[in-house]
Order: sequence, then C-alpha cells, then structure tokens
Amino acid sequence: MRLDYILHRPGQPVPEIDPQGWITARGYNQRELHESVANFLGEREKSLQWLNEISTFNWEVVSELPFGSFRAGDMFAAWVTHDLLHTSQLVELHYAYTVSSLLPYQVGYAGEW
Repeated sequence: MRLDYILHRPGQPVPEIDPQGWITARGYNQRELHESVANFLGEREKSLQWLNEISTFNWEVVSELPFGSFRAGDMFAAWVTHDLLHTSQLVELHYAYTVSSLLPYQVGYAGEW
C-alpha cells in the first residue's frame, strides 16, 4: 500500500501504520500458524502480481512520511528486506524449538549458529 501511494499518488499523505500496536490489537500471536503462513503467501502472491502489472517504475519519486522524505526505491528495498527479516525470525525460532526438542542430545556437530 505504501509503495503504491509513493509511486501513484504523489503528494498525497501516505496512511500511517502501527506495526507494534497491531501485534496485540490484531492478535498475531494467537493465530494459527498454518493459516498465517497461507495468508502471508497469498498476500505476497498478490503483491507480485501487482508489481508485474506496473509498466514503469520511477524509483526516485519521493514522498514525505512521518519520519522524513522517502524514495519509492527505498520503500521497495525496505519491503523486500522486511520480509527477509521475518523469515530469519522464523528460522531462528524453528532452530531453537528443534534444539530444545532434541534434548538431551546436542546439536553442536551440525555447526555454529
């Protein structure tokens, strides 16, 4: 949504977000994992379709956000990286769960984490 505003609605205020507040307000930690993953993958598929439908990108177009000026290219880069950060968090949680599930056996031979 924010990238769409920057690319296609220059000068219009970009809607504010509250990621920290959404954690509890939307009950993210109370959701079923499989449903959340399916929703995530579905949203990413919609996003990829949207990106494929855009004929031209002006990555240098700038919008004013609450924290300052932001280029479309900056938003796209942050979007991709944000998803990778969440993927990293999931891998780290899976690793910790696996290590604790395998106790009393040790995983050190697998390599450094």
